[in-house]
Amino acid sequence: MSDLERWRLVKQFTIYQAALLSHGYDPASVYGIEFERWPVSVRHATLPTINALKHAIFDRAIPLAREVYCDSFGNDVDLSESLIHSKRIHQWYFEHDIYDLFFRIKPKPAHEVDDPRGLFYAPKLAAANAAWRAVTADPKRLRGKSVKQALQEWLEEHAAEYGLLHKGKPNATGIEDIAKVANWRPNGGAPATPEDAPEPPGGFSQTSPLDQENPYSGSFGSDLDDEIPF
Repeated sequence: MSDLERWRLVKQFTIYQAALLSHGYDPASVYGIEFERWPVSVRHATLPTINALKHAIFDRAIPLAREVYCDSFGNDVDLSESLIHSKRIHQWYFEHDIYDLFFRIKPKPAHEVDDPRGLFYAPKLAAANAAWRAVTADPKRLRGKSVKQALQEWLEEHAAEYGLLHKGKPNATGIEDIAKVANWRPNGGAPATPEDAPEPPGGFSQTSPLDQENPYSGSFGSDLDDEIPF
């Protein structure tokens, strides 16, 4: 279960949590951090959604599940602490024909290879696609490793999701075969160690493509794998 999937156990959200989840960010990454101190890219991505939710609450298009007031007299509603039910957010998105990355995800066609409900779903092919996307999106996974090794490491971490277990442990042979399929450098060679980029405030970790680094930047090492290409 991913960090975002765990949030599906929660049914009520603040507008800030809802905006973060809508754009694929984990709200836990900025817990206790004021909006003005969030990374710039995150603020730019979520601000329109935050404002839209505020206006929807003021216009009573979205009712609050729990009202929290700024003072003990109940004069002003504190929107940073008040809660909205997830069903209300989904309904509001539906009424405006909006899809996001959490509350109303755009459904995949049933025939797509990554959809377990699809008629032609192939778990090993889906695993190869997912491993390729994960490694190319996160250059740190290539630090000091060949592409094949990085792919294998990801597949081992997610072996249970794709039926790659044997007697409760990752199936090394099956994982190696899938890594060969996803390997875009079959001739071997480990990429140069990526330089660490400064971490944004709050230790942000998210799955949105906003600030992905280029996984192909930098030079590659000259040492070649002896393994025969798949």
